[in-house]
Amino acid sequence: MKKVFLVLFSVFTILFFISCGSKPAPEEVEPEAPVVEENVEPETPVVDETDNTIEPETEQLSEEELAALIAKIDEAREVAILAGAEKNAPDLLNSIDGIYEKAKEENLQDNADSLILKYSILASYAKAKNAKIEIDENDLSGFAQKNYDEGVICLQKVEEALANIEEIEPNAQKDAESAYSNFTNVITIAYKKLAKEQRNLAYEAKVKSDSVRAGVSQKERYKEAADNFKSGDTLYSMQSPKKALEKYELAAQQFTELYEEVSEKRAAAQAAIEAAKRKVQESSQFAEQ
Repeated sequence: MKKVFLVLFSVFTILFFISCGSKPAPEEVEPEAPVVEENVEPETPVVDETDNTIEPETEQLSEEELAALIAKIDEAREVAILAGAEKNAPDLLNSIDGIYEKAKEENLQDNADSLILKYSILASYAKAKNAKIEIDENDLSGFAQKNYDEGVICLQKVEEALANIEEIEPNAQKDAESAYSNFTNVITIAYKKLAKEQRNLAYEAKVKSDSVRAGVSQKERYKEAADNFKSGDTLYSMQSPKKALEKYELAAQQFTELYEEVSEKRAAAQAAIEAAKRKVQESSQFAEQ
């Protein structure tokens, strides 16, 4: 009986430990994160990014400011006219004037700078064209052919730009000034050479008039011719060869006229003397007879 009891007790004990060893360990439960209440900002309304805003109107000018602006534009226009725009580019002048009148009715303030630029380009273009006309009419291009050719190229660029006067670019002003500068060089070089040649002619005429003592018999006229000769020298030294050329031409003409007139009078006087001598001689011979 004790053996049976011991056996049963042993079996029971073994089963007990087996059951304890096979029991799964309790799962570790991670603590839940505390709930944080966020301060939710109010939702920003969606804004339509389409630009439907109205630009602010340009501030209106006072009467004095408007008058000053008009005077400035009129001054630029007057410069263009004095440069020869009415004669050499009347259609362009009329086109810009039309733009000017339209701007007065709509918005002169926003178009003022553009108008001044247009008139300024027109002024430079008119001066360049005037210079070219003078060169062509007097056949001066050969005195500085390179400058002349460059001026022609620049002038053509300006004329192409002026064909679209509404959208003309500021660089047209540089082309116009470059054309004028090149043509001016041609004129300066040409007249310097011509003035030197004419001075030599005037001096030769002076020497001839001195040979017949025109300064004695025609003091006032001789002094006038001499003064013109001196003025030519002064103008030439002041870089005004064209005006110097005019003075030399006038002096040469005056000295030549003096020489011819005095020479003619001297010849007539000499002829009269010779005639008188012959008469005296004839009278003497007659008396002897």
